[in-house]
Order: sequence, then structure tokens, then C-alpha cells
Amino acid sequence: MTLLVAGVSQSTIWMVSDTAITGSGITLRKRTHQIKVIPSRDGFALIGFAGDQHHGTRLIENAASQPSRSRAVEVLADGHRRYPSVDFAYGHIDEGGAHLFQISEGTVREVPALYLGLPAAFEHFQRIRHNAEIDSTPEAIRAFVCGSRSAEPVPQPLSIAITSMLQLFAERSERDVAGWPVPYFLTKEGAFFCGYGYSVSDPILTKIGPGSIVPHGTAEAGGFGLSVTELGHAKGMVVYWLQQPGGTVFVRTSEGYDVHEFHGTPSQFRESAFSAIGEPVTLLFGNQPHGSPESIVVLRDEAGIPSMAIAKHGDSFSFSVLNVETPFRVRASVNLNPDSDAERPGGSLSSDQLSLNLSDDKSTATVGLLRDGKTATEITLHPAELDLIIAKLGEARAVMSEQIPTQPPQDAGRRELAVIDPVWRTDPPLHTGLDGVILRLRHLGYGWLTFILPHNEALSLGKWLCEYEEARARSGA
Repeated sequence: MTLLVAGVSQSTIWMVSDTAITGSGITLRKRTHQIKVIPSRDGFALIGFAGDQHHGTRLIENAASQPSRSRAVEVLADGHRRYPSVDFAYGHIDEGGAHLFQISEGTVREVPALYLGLPAAFEHFQRIRHNAEIDSTPEAIRAFVCGSRSAEPVPQPLSIAITSMLQLFAERSERDVAGWPVPYFLTKEGAFFCGYGYSVSDPILTKIGPGSIVPHGTAEAGGFGLSVTELGHAKGMVVYWLQQPGGTVFVRTSEGYDVHEFHGTPSQFRESAFSAIGEPVTLLFGNQPHGSPESIVVLRDEAGIPSMAIAKHGDSFSFSVLNVETPFRVRASVNLNPDSDAERPGGSLSSDQLSLNLSDDKSTATVGLLRDGKTATEITLHPAELDLIIAKLGEARAVMSEQIPTQPPQDAGRRELAVIDPVWRTDPPLHTGLDGVILRLRHLGYGWLTFILPHNEALSLGKWLCEYEEARARSGA
């Protein structure tokens, strides 16, 4: 059976489904998996199905190759009339906006949201999705990260739908929907696969201290780790289960997907997949990385308390927990585009007023001012020009009536980008009227930041740092 859920979120369409193929006479040991949501061949529509596997996959592939949106809907509607046990979802975006169609019960209807499949499973899914309480796993850490190649962020309803579906699989004793979620979203730029990683640690919170790296869970203690990423650029997808260990690579073909199974640790899986397919694969959860990360982002929970930190090591991530006392929930979205890195200062971004994109060689940045969601004007800047604008913006912000708070930001969901091992310089006072020491810190995005520390504050800071390092050395940390 199936559960597929889709919706329109502002000017974006999102769609996610399970992958289990179940039914009468199919035992748990013999269940296979089927991808039930695909983009059109031109990348500007999303198509999904629920029902008979053979007819459903054949018809969505047929619709995906159609030259027009109207013809694709006709193909699906005709297929539904011939095989009423198969329902379809179809979404596309044109000058009139986002359009989502449900093809079921003998009709074609444009809707703002839909589901296909088991009503009981959808009701269960809805209870999970709208539950405001934190679903805590006792003394364990659950981590979920998602991202895409799009410059636009993953729609929040989609990320919530993915986690809700994962939880549904675990809670639903009937096991009538299962596998892993396959999520896509569609913007005016095209269809994007939403890669994600989901893990549950062993019960460890009483055994570790703040700042400790969260170890991978073990199957024996109930741990769980799943990485689902795109293969290349729209070439398929990679599914890896940390506790097996092993996974599957689905390679997109003109008629569907070729399926390749590989076993072993993350590094063994990567090597085997590359040897067989000739395409590098990305795993969001791999062997526990060592050494200094490339970047680290501090996440605050809904109360503004620093709760977790995400460290990026190449295309993998590790997590440290900062709050070991109370249940918390934080959200993060990462960029999975190898050509840009939104975790670094200056990565591609967009908002209601501003868009920013780096060139392929990262030698220039194009800044656009938006009006009603469309670019009103844009300018391409070289590094020195961007430095000047950042400096001017900083000077303007420094004299605005609403000053920067005297305490670090406490906004719920706030992300902090920490610069690792920054270069620093000190100098004596620049002027006899300045009673203090100059401290300069090199920020990767904002340039050299200059501070004048009064002598008493410099002394207090030095004393605290020395005492901290002495205590750390005594503890053997």
C-alpha cells in the first residue's frame, strides 16, 4: 500500500511518498521498494502515484516524457480510467502560479493539498504532523538534516512531512506504509530532490557532557541512522542504512531505475558504489569524522537556548549536544549542492528582499534586490567590492537607533556560524586617549574585525582563558 502527501506552499509545490510495496501475499522478508514520486524528464513537473506498482510506475514514466503539461495530465487521467485502482498526483508551475492536480475517484481536480493511499495511515500521519509536543526518545538524541541543490530553502511543510512520515513508519504496527520517504519540491527554477539524514542515538544523555559528539546509534540499543541523497545531478538517489550496514543506489534510466545493492561501512559502501557505477555518492552520516571540521553551526532551540552544534566534514556531518538537561527541538537546513556551500559565509541565499548567488568559480557574487518576488535590479561584485559594501553596511548598522543587543542572540531557531581557529593580531593603543589593547580577529565572511579591550577586560579575559585551559588539562579532556 502507499501514502503520498503533497501540497502547495506559497509558490512552491512539494510531494513525498513512502517506498514500500506491500499487499496480499507479500511477506515482510519479501517486500521490495518502489520510488513513487519522480520529476518530469524536463525537470519542471512532479508526478506521483498510489496503487498498483506495475501500472503506476509505467504511467508516471509515460507522463514524465510528455511534451506538454496538459498532455501529461491526460495520460494520467486516461490511465486512471483504465486502471481505477491507481491514483495520481501531478504538479507544475506556470505564469499563473503553482498547480497541483489530484487524479482519483474518476475525476481530475486542482487542489491546494492532497493525499493518496491509505486513509488510516494518513490520519495517523496527520496526528503526528500536528502534534505540538516534542516526541522525545528517552535519553537519546534524534537528528534530522535536510537540504537540496536549490538556492531556495526546503519548504518547511516538506521537512515536517518527511520527519512525520519517518515517525509514522516506526509507530505503525500494521507496517502497511514503510521504507523511506522520497521527497521532491518544485519551484519556478525546476524540480529538486530533497536529501536528508535522520539518526537516533543510543540512550546516552546521562553519560555525556555538554559539547560531546553524539556517537552513532547501535542496532542493539535501538539506534538508527538513515541517509538519503541525490546521485549526481538528477541521476538517481542513494539510500544508506547505518545499522545494516549497507544500502542501495537507484540509477535513473529512460524507463525507470536500475537498482544496485552494496554492503559494508560507509567508506566501503562509497568505494563499492563508485567502482560499480562510476559516480561518487554522498552519505550524510558516515564513519565518525576526525580532526577539525570545515565549519560549525550552533543551533538554538525554541526557547533560544544553544542546544546543538552541526560540524561539516566534507559531505558528512557530526553533531554535538550542548543541552543535556532538558528536552529540546531545533531545526536546520543544509545546502547539498557541491557547487555552493550555504554553510559558509557568502553562500547562495534568497529572502523576500534579497537574492545572492556565487559564480561557479566563486570569484564573484551577484546580489539582487527583489520586488514582489522578482528581481528589480542586480549587481555583480568582485571580492574587494563586496568587502567595501560589507564594511559600509557595518558602519551604517553601528549608528542605527536600534543597537545590537549586549547579549548573544537568543532567537528561537537562530543559527550561529563559528569561525574555527581564527587568525588574530594584537597591537598597542592607537591613540593616547584610548586606554586599552587592540585585538583583531579575522572573520571569513566579515573580514578583519577590530576591538579595543580596556586593560582590565584584557586581563580578565586572559585570566579566564588560562584558568579554563588549566582545568581542561587537569581533567584530561
